Amino acid sequence: MDLLLRPTVTAGDKLKDDYCVIHEGRSVGRIQLASEQSSQRTVWEWHVNLPLPIPRWCNGSADSLEAAKQGCKDAWEKFYASLTPERIRRWHLIEDLALSNEWWLE
Repeated sequence: MDLLLRPTVTAGDKLKDDYCVIHEGRSVGRIQLASEQSSQRTVWEWHVNLPLPIPRWCNGSADSLEAAKQGCKDAWEKFYASLTPERIRRWHLIEDLALSNEWWLE
């Protein structure tokens, strides 16, 4: 299953070391360098993020960007395989409705 990374953009600015995870043109998660590190090691956090209930195992951390990408991909593939066609339809409907109503954010 192919997942793409796209830099996260907030208020027109690309965030450093912060990526949206894309599957079939839809954002399905996020990978970012942890902003607060209690130790001296690098920690990348990853999350599967949809407008659906998400199990705890769809979040994690890794010591490298590559390991975070693999952890996110593994969780996404497992989660996506659990979705029924009806849940996928609802996810797309919710997301499309939110995007079609972005005018209220202006």
